[in-house]
Amino acid sequence: MSNKIFVLDTSVLVYHEDSIHAFPDKKVIIPMAVLEEIDNLKTRQDSVGNAARYVNRFLDDLRKLGSLKDGVTLDNGQEISVYGNLRDSDLIPTMEVNADNKIIATALLLNDKNNVTLISRDINIRVKCDSLGLSSENYHREKARVSRRGAYTGVSVLELSSDEINEFYSFGQIESESEFEPNEYLVLKGGAQSALAVYKNGIIKKLTHTSERGFSCQGIKPRNKEQTFALETLLDKDIHMATLTGKAGSGKTLLATAAAVHMLDLGWYEKIIISRPVQSLSADIGFLPGDKNEKMAPWIQPIIDNLKFVFKNGEHYFDIMMEKGIIEIEALSYIRGRSLPNTVMILDEAQNISYAEAKAVITRMGEGSKLIMLGDLQQIDAPHLDSTTSGLGAVVEKFKDFHLCSHITLLKGERSALAEHAANIL
Repeated sequence: MSNKIFVLDTSVLVYHEDSIHAFPDKKVIIPMAVLEEIDNLKTRQDSVGNAARYVNRFLDDLRKLGSLKDGVTLDNGQEISVYGNLRDSDLIPTMEVNADNKIIATALLLNDKNNVTLISRDINIRVKCDSLGLSSENYHREKARVSRRGAYTGVSVLELSSDEINEFYSFGQIESESEFEPNEYLVLKGGAQSALAVYKNGIIKKLTHTSERGFSCQGIKPRNKEQTFALETLLDKDIHMATLTGKAGSGKTLLATAAAVHMLDLGWYEKIIISRPVQSLSADIGFLPGDKNEKMAPWIQPIIDNLKFVFKNGEHYFDIMMEKGIIEIEALSYIRGRSLPNTVMILDEAQNISYAEAKAVITRMGEGSKLIMLGDLQQIDAPHLDSTTSGLGAVVEKFKDFHLCSHITLLKGERSALAEHAANIL
């Protein structure tokens, strides 16, 4: 077992039920003040309350195996103990008496004789620890692990010889010693020639759908190579989940809706489901009247606008499809428990979903379905998320090596010169 000791703050234990198990072969100490806070949270009817109740039950079960005062060792080699010997004299006189400061005081007291790190998701606690010379760290269960290459974009450049480029044009594919992620898209360069390709099953192949001269999808033509790759992956039946990220105006929503309508017309899927997290850019506008569709309408209006544009001003046609259930609006709040076979689902603004919400959505997808997740990781409105903890960011990194998934980062804004400039400088 490591000599390092971790003192856990309440914010860690109620972040997720698994957090209490997340330190294999380490010694974990829970201050008594944390148990008091957890006791106050156990009646909440949300994920925090669920985690608090789980921690209470788990610690009660540990009592059967040994003394929490002396420490109980789990199957993963982790030792858990509860520290309850803090006295008033141990508190720092300049700090008020509250749960956070009691937790810090416990860690400081233990740090006198041990190598202690306080684990907390509370920024202010970590700042206080640093000012007191106490080691502290944040805790992320689902933080996206970005490789040394940087964030995965789904596109790479491959330098080839002129002969290899000619072979690719002649046979529509070429073998390469270089290895890429499954369904990673490639810009092939050889001398004065270039080509667009995709890496599938160890072979570099010609694009299937978008390589035809004058290609368009429901009248939408790609304006740059990333949009070409995006439409290729959206129209690929072998791709069961496509993620598109990019700055505002890069075409994510328009490309996704055009591809969805096109695939519906071809009979590949039975219906389109559109959804979006209910996260305001600014202050909450409050209660919205009406049924589910009416409540969701302001949030998914950008997708509806794009769908109506794809239908060539056929707003009546869109309304009929809504009435027949061919196009359906769903709130993420009600997604759990559903099974969605033969469906193409568009989840817009997915940068504002958590890891747990991403898991809930992906596990709803049934046989013969396709999930399209769209978002801009530079415009996250959810206050508790950033580009590494966003559910979308985690999905991009964790699924990049799965053969049924594909990702494209759109780089260039195509909405307007003003929107492009704003996305770049603000």
